[in-house]
Amino acid sequence: MWQNQLIRMVSPIRERGVMMSEGNRCPETVFSFHIPSDVVFGDGEVERLPGIIRGLGSHHPLVLTGRTLCRTEVFRSIRGILDSSGIRYGVYDRIEPEPPVESVGAAVDLARSGGHDLMIGVGGGSTMDFTKAAAVIAPGEMDILDLVGRDRIIRKGLPTIMIPTTSGSGSEVSPVAIFTFAEEKVKKGIVSPHITPDAAIVDPELTHGLPPRVTADTGMDALIHAVESFLSVNANLLSETLSLAAVGHIAGSLEKAVKNGRDAAARRMMSLGSLMAGMAFAMAGTAAVHALAYPLGGEFHVPHGAANTVMLRQVMEFNLEGNSVKFARLARSMSDDAENIPDTDAAFLSIDRMTELARNIGVVTRIRDLGVPVSAIPGMAEAASKETRLLSNNPRPMNKKQIEEIYRKAW
Repeated sequence: MWQNQLIRMVSPIRERGVMMSEGNRCPETVFSFHIPSDVVFGDGEVERLPGIIRGLGSHHPLVLTGRTLCRTEVFRSIRGILDSSGIRYGVYDRIEPEPPVESVGAAVDLARSGGHDLMIGVGGGSTMDFTKAAAVIAPGEMDILDLVGRDRIIRKGLPTIMIPTTSGSGSEVSPVAIFTFAEEKVKKGIVSPHITPDAAIVDPELTHGLPPRVTADTGMDALIHAVESFLSVNANLLSETLSLAAVGHIAGSLEKAVKNGRDAAARRMMSLGSLMAGMAFAMAGTAAVHALAYPLGGEFHVPHGAANTVMLRQVMEFNLEGNSVKFARLARSMSDDAENIPDTDAAFLSIDRMTELARNIGVVTRIRDLGVPVSAIPGMAEAASKETRLLSNNPRPMNKKQIEEIYRKAW
């Protein structure tokens, strides 16, 4: 049903003359994308897990999760579903937040020794990214370090199913896996269509027990995915439609979800917004906010959503030059107050509203509030300037000197 809604959202663009004739093509109307072949969304839909496992031809899956989540009612309920189905499965429950790249080996060894034929990632972005990498390495002899970068994987690995328990990463539908490289004090990505999950179950009920802090951090991450994919130089008609819808869903529900984690309607819209943002950045990518956030996570172990948030305002103000129309569209997707004001005013309002939302839910907006010393800025600027995969998506080019200046303004 949501596919039909999406078609209705895109169709009016044709009437405004954006669609062009075959002889006068608009680049934004030519695109391709790759997402899981089976995406299930809805309250209670995790009950469909056994059928999806069998549909992928699996007889002995491995469930991967984190040390904390494995002790929760959410994980116990998923185990109960599998137990009652009669499916024989294993569990790897030692995934760390912001996982170091070398930690994947233990899960790969378990998958091989146990004869597992499918991997199920249950958790947030770190768990799902970890599962993607483990699944592609398990069948062969590849070294994970050889996979870092874009399109370095030549074939799919084990089939994967992702079950997000936060509304933030969008990893359940993306071709990206991010890891921490401790020696270099940065994060790096593995990007390939071959690690796109085979199936995803997005069940908003699994997020009802999330603490307010995690809800806030992951929610800001989802919002920034939507914003950056919308502004990306690789955005297209479909990704922009998804991005704007995601911004509206998240901006309208995040504060409610933080204040009342059992607000089913808010949780549902957060899950939908995060899913849409994940689909959007799977096509268009994220940009400089993420590039500048990576050194904060890699060196100082700042949670990803918090690292993104402290960089948000200053990067957005840098990107505003020449992009006021798109920023105004963001503002109008977030607030009715932007409907009847000039684009320039609406553009500034969009940045104010994003910052205001972060403050209202208790996410810090300055680097200094994370305990990061100002002396770290030159090193972080050096590291961020090497994130060319992300910086190349940014709507305004950015050099190392400008990156250092942004860090100083954000500090």
